Amino acid sequence: MLKALKPNLQLASIHDIDLIKLWHLGYRNIIIDVDNTITAWNRHQAGEEVVKWFNKARDLGFGICLLSNNSQSTIAGLASELGVLVSPKSGKPFSRAFKSALSALSATAENTVVIGDQIFTDILGGKRAGMYTILVDPIDKKEFIGTRLMRLLEKVIAGRK
Repeated sequence: MLKALKPNLQLASIHDIDLIKLWHLGYRNIIIDVDNTITAWNRHQAGEEVVKWFNKARDLGFGICLLSNNSQSTIAGLASELGVLVSPKSGKPFSRAFKSALSALSATAENTVVIGDQIFTDILGGKRAGMYTILVDPIDKKEFIGTRLMRLLEKVIAGRK
C-alpha cells in the first residue's frame, strides 16, 4: 500500500517539471489536478505563469486533460482558458476517473503523467491506474476542510513534510 502512495517524482511546483525530459522519456500526455496544483483552492482562474507553462507543454506536443473532483462545469472555463481538455468524470482516486481522462486524451497509461498536490487522490489514483506520478507542493494553505484532514494523514502515513 505504501508503494502506491509514493510519487515517482516530487517537486515544489509544476514550474520545476522538466517537460522536455518527460517528452524524451516517451510521455505524451498529462493529466493534471486543478485546486492547489495549478490554481489556489476554489479559484479557477489561471495566472500568467501557469498559462505560459500550459502553452509550453502544448507547444511541445503534450495532450493535457484537467482532472478534478470539482464538477466539470466548474472547471470547464479554466480548461477553455488553458486550451486543454477536461475529464467528463471525476471521483479521484477511483480508476474510472483516470480512465475517463485517458479516454478523453486517446492516451495510454504508459505514455501519460499524472500531476497533483494530494497523495490520497492524485498520486494514489495515478499509481493504481499504472501511470507515472508527480507530486507538487500545494500552492496555497487555504483548503477544503476534508483536504486539511487528509494532509494530516499524508504526514503520518506517507511521511510527507
